[in-house]
Formats: sequence, C-alpha cells, structure tokens
Amino acid sequence: MSHTLIVSLKRMSALLRAVHRAAGVGTHGLSVTYLLDGDTLCHACNVAGPDLDDDSEDPDLHHVAMLLLRTALNGGMAVVVLRTPLPSGRTVVRAWRVHDLVAYPLTAGQSFSAYCFGPDGEMQGPEPGMEYYDAPTLTV
Repeated sequence: MSHTLIVSLKRMSALLRAVHRAAGVGTHGLSVTYLLDGDTLCHACNVAGPDLDDDSEDPDLHHVAMLLLRTALNGGMAVVVLRTPLPSGRTVVRAWRVHDLVAYPLTAGQSFSAYCFGPDGEMQGPEPGMEYYDAPTLTV
C-alpha cells in the first residue's frame, strides 16, 4: 500500500471521528455529496455519536468514507451534511465543505443551501422542522 494511501486513510478516519464527536450522543443522519469535474456522487448513512465504531460493517458508512477519501486521492470537493434529531421533533442541520480531507465549516445559510439543493443543482426544500446551524470547526 502506498504511503499516500495510508496517510489518506488515516486522515479520512480522523475526519469521520471528528464528525461523530460533533454529532454528539444519539443517532444522526450523515450524507456526503462528492463533486468532481461535473460528476456528482451522493451517499447517506446513519451514525451514532460521539464515538466511531471501529468494527462497523455498515456498507453505507463504508461508502460514505470512500466518497470522502476521493477528495484526497482524486481531488474534487465533498459536502458533508449532518442531521441531528431533537426531542422536540425538529432536526438540526450542519454542514462542512471537504477538500483534500480538510473540513471547512459552513454557516447556517450555507448549510441550508447544501441541504436543500440536490445533486442536480435543483432546489429540493426546505423540509419542515429543519433548523440550520453554523457548523462547528472539527478537531481532527
């Protein structure tokens, strides 16, 4: 395995751990949209925070991880959206732009755009009950 791939795998794992910590306790929705030269790939999974399960065999989580890994191996950009359900029935949405496995937090307005625009660039929302928050800086 090449040195570049090993480093990228470690950085991808650290990024996913940071997202899990930001999610906090409970089950959350996590989606990744990968963009490269006009191509768009999307995948979503459920994650349980605040700790990443190293032994997870969830194929959806593995697919999300591979989309993130592509930002380091092939260039391009990904958008990570985290949806956290609240006891009130509302859902908090936060998002990050990821380039080369570095996550840049988006503002509430940018998170709204990231969540409400589909892969085809068309507006799909907003869904009722969603609250958009500034994403925190992830500590990797």
